[in-house]
Amino acid sequence: MKKRIRFWVYTTSPIRITLQAGQALHHSAGGSTDEGWWLESNIWSFDGHRVTNVWCSAGRDCDGCLTRHGETSFHARDAAAGYREESEGIAYPLWSDARSSQRDEYAEASGY
Repeated sequence: MKKRIRFWVYTTSPIRITLQAGQALHHSAGGSTDEGWWLESNIWSFDGHRVTNVWCSAGRDCDGCLTRHGETSFHARDAAAGYREESEGIAYPLWSDARSSQRDEYAEASGY
């Protein structure tokens, strides 16, 4: 069991997160757009073995509301085993076990 983990994520820019075992961190961002609004929310938690990310993105524009949400995780050994951004010197985690769904207001109204 690890006591602490550091890993990179990309929200509105690359950020490096440090979590202690048993800790959770919440981040959200959002605002107005020229056609409506947007929101992004993430909760990262670390149990000493795996980091879990519960996420949601939502917004409204001329095409109506669209909401996506899900959960993904990575094992501590994979904290830098994913996509590499060589120009920035960043190695992202190898996320796995992804589950997600979405809701599209106008598509549902159209019977899709």
